[in-house]
Amino acid sequence: MKNKLNLDLPKNIKIPAIFLLLLLFGSTLICLGSRNDAVTVAKSIKSGVLTADEINVAFQNVGGKVIKRFVQESQFVKKGDPLMQLEDIDTKLSVDRLQALVDSQTAAVNQEQAAIEITENEINLNELSTWRKIEEVKANLEAAKSARDLANTEFQRHTQLRKTGGTSQSQLDAARNVYISTKMQVVQIESQLSTLMIGATQDQINQFEQTRNATGMTLQSITIDRQKLQNRQNQLAQIKAQLVQAQADLKQLQVNYDRLTLVAPEDGKVLKLMFEDGEMAPTGAPAVLLETDRKYVDIYVNEKMVNDYQPGTKVKANVIALDKTVKGTVRFATAAPSFADLRMTRERGQADLTSYQVRIYMESIPQLLTGMTIEVDQ
Repeated sequence: MKNKLNLDLPKNIKIPAIFLLLLLFGSTLICLGSRNDAVTVAKSIKSGVLTADEINVAFQNVGGKVIKRFVQESQFVKKGDPLMQLEDIDTKLSVDRLQALVDSQTAAVNQEQAAIEITENEINLNELSTWRKIEEVKANLEAAKSARDLANTEFQRHTQLRKTGGTSQSQLDAARNVYISTKMQVVQIESQLSTLMIGATQDQINQFEQTRNATGMTLQSITIDRQKLQNRQNQLAQIKAQLVQAQADLKQLQVNYDRLTLVAPEDGKVLKLMFEDGEMAPTGAPAVLLETDRKYVDIYVNEKMVNDYQPGTKVKANVIALDKTVKGTVRFATAAPSFADLRMTRERGQADLTSYQVRIYMESIPQLLTGMTIEVDQ
């Protein structure tokens, strides 16, 4: 029994010794290797997965039945390439109807403009004719007054002769009738002249009495005609406004007609088509998911390094899958969410550091695909 205990004792010592040696060896490797604290990680890891901006392409202000899809998933397209087509029958009929309305209103505007021009010329001609008519009536009035005065003189002479028997009663009556007739003629012509000159100012009348020239005289009849013409001008303005509105509606309808064909807003790859042929596409609903050529990578750095990544800074990065170096431009650097903060090891006696998200847009090179790992050199 004693000999057996002597043989087992070295084994009991040997096993703990082996574990002790393994513990010492592992501790040595940990001390010599990376400590995975915030400073070490932030300095050693500046890589991320390449991501591309994605955009939802939708039919703008139009909807309808999809009649054709021009592309398939994973297909590369250029800016302006057609993606999807909606049925255009109703919109085309609306365009035709509105075009007919625009043509009709255009003809109405042209007709009213021509009528206004003719009316304006007629008013100007009527005004000139009335001025000449006033001058003519004034001359007739002067002649009628002369005839009245002569008839009055003749009547007075026959009256005196009748008293002395130098003329017969019939001759006196005839002279009286002539006088009365010429007197009434003067009254009629004066009334006609007054009617023609309605609207003229007293100064204009006085000037006319002196010069016998009626040019420039304000006439109420002409003023009323010009007011009517102005009212037609207002009507023309209304028709023109309606025409402009119809033209704007037509232009909007033509724009909507063009929008029935959905086109790629920029170069990229089709990721997903939301509608099949024959399906109804609602207005404003996303129809195509497009992956653009704008590719970026997000890296995280600590606050001591963020100043090296200000917006606009040029950097170089390595594409591991392609073993190529690409250039990039920093778009922004912003504080990362709290879960991304890197914690310091307490045994080093330093505080925690805040992480910052840095987004870098990379230049486009052949075979550079989303999902590839990018390592930033700077």
